[in-house]
Amino acid sequence: MMRDELDPLNTFKNLLNNWWKIVLAAVLVGLVGLVISFILPPTYQAEATFHASIDFTQINFENLVDDNNNPVRFTQYDEDLALQVVQRVLLAEMDEAFDYALTLDPALDIETFKHDMQIQRYHAKWHLRYRHEDPKIAQAIVNYWAENGMEGLREAQATGEAESFVIVDLVSEALLPQTPLYRNRNTLVVAGTVVGFVAGIILVDSQTRFGLRRDQEV
Repeated sequence: MMRDELDPLNTFKNLLNNWWKIVLAAVLVGLVGLVISFILPPTYQAEATFHASIDFTQINFENLVDDNNNPVRFTQYDEDLALQVVQRVLLAEMDEAFDYALTLDPALDIETFKHDMQIQRYHAKWHLRYRHEDPKIAQAIVNYWAENGMEGLREAQATGEAESFVIVDLVSEALLPQTPLYRNRNTLVVAGTVVGFVAGIILVDSQTRFGLRRDQEV
């Protein structure tokens, strides 16, 4: 049986005196997480890049005023909103991209597909990314999706669903990924370290409590 009373000061001193055991446990379990990250199959990320900008020569706000009779201005918010069309169109093409992905990997499900894709903006560039265990599949999906996205953008502008003053170009198609990305390596290492740290504290504290209890019984 464990000792019922709890002495915070003695407990702290005990943990401090056995700090090396706690650190050792944290390091060992952290290494286990690192090993697991190597055992899990790596994924390859392919990326296509779009460049989106505004042709301000096509925007005419002359003599336009708002409800307060103030001149209408094209703000940064208006620009960001207009450029969001890239993301909207790519998302609209996602179902078709998924159907194409199924022809390459029939075991793929929609949740995994969504988890492994990414559409991200950085300044004037939009990056379309997809991760897969097969680099050729990752490349094929991204390029298929990117080409469909460009066609969708052209159609959206032709039908007036997208502003004509938004200029979008596919500046780089996806190359064949050469370097794998290991799944959640940092997360596994950190989680393992935290688990090991907590386990080390519990182990050190338990050993002391059981030891004291045995001494008292003797």
